[in-house]
Amino acid sequence: MKVTLKDISDATGFSVSTISRAVRGEGRISEENRRKILASAHELGYPLPINGRSMPEDQPPYVALITQFREGEFYSSFSLGFMKAAHKKKIILSVFGVDQDLKSVSKLIEQLRAIGYTGAVIFAPELSEEEYRHILHSTPSDFPIISCSNIDNSILDTVTFDAYQGAALVAKHFHSKGYKKLGIIEGPSEMPESRFRSNGFNDFVTHVADENLIWSYRGDYTLESGNHAFEVFHGLEEKPEAVFATNDAMALGFMETASKYGYKIPEDVAVAGYDNLPICESHYPKITSVNTDYTRLAENTIDNLLSRLEKPDEHQGIVSLVPVTLIARESS
Repeated sequence: MKVTLKDISDATGFSVSTISRAVRGEGRISEENRRKILASAHELGYPLPINGRSMPEDQPPYVALITQFREGEFYSSFSLGFMKAAHKKKIILSVFGVDQDLKSVSKLIEQLRAIGYTGAVIFAPELSEEEYRHILHSTPSDFPIISCSNIDNSILDTVTFDAYQGAALVAKHFHSKGYKKLGIIEGPSEMPESRFRSNGFNDFVTHVADENLIWSYRGDYTLESGNHAFEVFHGLEEKPEAVFATNDAMALGFMETASKYGYKIPEDVAVAGYDNLPICESHYPKITSVNTDYTRLAENTIDNLLSRLEKPDEHQGIVSLVPVTLIARESS
């Protein structure tokens, strides 16, 4: 049965004329009431307008990428991967930046659903398990959400990179080059993704190879922490022959400070990073890094999201891992 403005009026208590203004985006009406009306219209199946026009049946899906932006190459590379995948998959993608705040994320999802978005992808690694659980329980099942954040206990169905295997590839590479004394610059301990990278490297060194992990430094994924890591490294009596920085920013900071001190890479110390950002190819020496294909990640995520449109099942916290590779360059 076709949904009418009166149906929305009966469901919300607003007059038909108020409903009409809210749907057309015209007239005086509070933003809170407009959201309530649009949310009800969407739930009842009323065709919401876009710029004053009814949405055509062949309208491609509108998908939101919700993330937090930080300075540097990582987030631009991540977003570009999704833009390329959206073009290939013929969807309309909008990127929304949010603070790492529970209320702001949940409120944004509510607004997106109300104005006709099909679903959302969330990449917010700093959100806690409890916050992801709140997002899950506060979002209707007809609005699919896929996470790209690697957390300890996945709440939302998740598509992410195999961080553990990527770090193990670095350890295997160092082993193949004959480096015996190794070091690692770790990321923030509170971030599961960081711990997976550390564990993948440490486990290979400890249980598979015959090398020794003689030094570790706790960084925070910033270039400045890579600078400081080298300052600490420089003061060591026994220095590692090869160092794995668990992201490219810290690898770059370590190498830049090493150069200022007159160290040669890889002759004095070999270095590898993680994420294979564009700087790895343009830096001198070029930086060995774990390649994370953001376009492939985005394609897998979008496919997963679209497959849920006809089957709005409950989330099971299923994690789909996208494989990674190692790009060996001059730094190691």
